[in-house]
Amino acid sequence: MPGETGAAGRVPGAQAPDGAGRERRPGNGFATAALALGVTGVTLVTVVPGLVFGILGLRRAASCGAGRMRSWLGIGLCLFWAAAASYLLPHLVRAADPGCAAYKGSALTAYNRVISDFSGSHVAPHLSGDVSRAIGELEAAADRSRDPATARALSVLARDLRTVRGELRSGAVVPGTAMQALNRDAARTDAACGTLHV
Repeated sequence: MPGETGAAGRVPGAQAPDGAGRERRPGNGFATAALALGVTGVTLVTVVPGLVFGILGLRRAASCGAGRMRSWLGIGLCLFWAAAASYLLPHLVRAADPGCAAYKGSALTAYNRVISDFSGSHVAPHLSGDVSRAIGELEAAADRSRDPATARALSVLARDLRTVRGELRSGAVVPGTAMQALNRDAARTDAACGTLHV
């Protein structure tokens, strides 16, 4: 009979509204939290909580089937930020040394001017003065350093420049070995001061 309803109270042949009668899949808030914490892991404060929520998210995904990808992404991002921090933090600590701050400022500018002079001509009229200025800046940076290894690296570089200045004053051509020593010891000073080369 038209208008009759079935046992469930529905008109026979009528369609159920979209989504009705279907069970909702349980969500995975742990996975969402892990991903959000992983994205903000650059602050480093959220790395450990992000890993914890990522593991909880994986456990939840095993039972409910949702959130596995978000959990792995959150864990991966947290591990990436942790690895980046473990690489960068020692460099930043070394760079904070007062001697390194002085080296990366006026001392390095004076040293680079000397290297620029040498790449142009050994007989540049201002070369000896530039070398003396760089020696003074490097020695001042070494005096300001609180780290013995950094102070030693700065002093060795200043000593190399004193050798070069002696050669210049005597009128001799600066030997290639002196330039190699400068390059080697400048690289050691950069390493002591946490200079990153990318």
